Amino acid sequence: MKKAHRSAPAGTVLAVALLAMGLAQSGCVSAPPPTGAAEWIWADGGGAEPGVPASYVLLRDFELPAAPEAAARLFVVADREYAVHLNGHQMARGAYRRGEPIDEFQVAHLLREGSNRLTIEARAPHGDGGVLAGVELDDGSMPVVTDGEWRFTEAWDPRLVKGEIALADAAPTLRPVRVWGRPPVGRWGRVSRGELRKPDQIWRSAVAWRIVRVTASPGLEIEPGMRSSHRVDFGREVAGVLELDFRPSTTKGHRELRICLAGDCERRSLVLTPGRPAWRDADPRSFDTVIVSGVPGLRAVRARR
Repeated sequence: MKKAHRSAPAGTVLAVALLAMGLAQSGCVSAPPPTGAAEWIWADGGGAEPGVPASYVLLRDFELPAAPEAAARLFVVADREYAVHLNGHQMARGAYRRGEPIDEFQVAHLLREGSNRLTIEARAPHGDGGVLAGVELDDGSMPVVTDGEWRFTEAWDPRLVKGEIALADAAPTLRPVRVWGRPPVGRWGRVSRGELRKPDQIWRSAVAWRIVRVTASPGLEIEPGMRSSHRVDFGREVAGVLELDFRPSTTKGHRELRICLAGDCERRSLVLTPGRPAWRDADPRSFDTVIVSGVPGLRAVRARR
C-alpha cells in the first residue's frame, strides 16, 4: 500500500522562503541581469595586434511572427563606441561610460514581420572591447540578444547592412564572434538599463549645420611619417557631432584626430572601418579646429547638430 504524500509544514516553507530572501538581499543569490540572456561579445580577431585600434561590423538576423503593435526597445552598449543599423536604417550611436546606464531606444517602427537584421558597427581605440545588445518587445520577450550566434566582418558592405545580401551568401566573409559572457562578467561589471531615448536625428537626412570641404592637403606634418594631414578651421566655435567624409581605403595605418577649441586640443586615435567612406563621432562636442592625420583622401568635415 502506497503512503500518502505529505506536504512540508507551513513553518518549514516560510523558513525556506525567508532564507532565500535573505540570501538574495545579501548578494548570495544573484538576480537575473536586466539584459536577459544577452552576453558581451566581440570579434574573435585571431590576427589582431594587441593595442592597435580596431573596428568591426557585428550582425545577426532574427524572425518576428508579426510587426510589433506596441513598444519595442533596443538596449545597446559597446566598449568603446558603437553605431546601430536596424533593417538598414541608421538609428543610434553612443559610447561606453563606466557606471552609467546603457542606452535604450524605441525601435517598434523599424521592425517588421519576418526577417529582421540588426547590425552594430563597433570601434575600439585599443583593439579589445565588447558589445552588449538586444531587442525587448512589450511582453518582455527578447527575440534577439548578443550571443554566440552573431557573426562579424572587418569590412563595411552597405548591401550587407541593408539586408540585401543573405548571411548564408556572405558566409565566406563572416566569422563567429567571441563570447565573453553575461553581466557582470569582466571589467564591465553589473549593468543597468537607461531611460528611453529617441533615435538621433543625425542619422537621418538632416542638413549639416556647418561644413568645410577639403580640396587638397596643405602638407601639414603633425608627426614624422604622417604627411597626409589636414588642418580644418571652422572660423569660429561650433557645437555638434563631427563627421568626416573621405575616399574609402582598405589599407591599415596609424590615424589620428585632434579636436581643438581655443588652442586646447583633444588628441585621439581615429578608428575607421575598412571600406566605409565616412566617420562620425559618438558624442557632440564644441570645437573650432580639426586636425586629421593619416587620411589622405579627406573630402569634407562637417558639424551636425
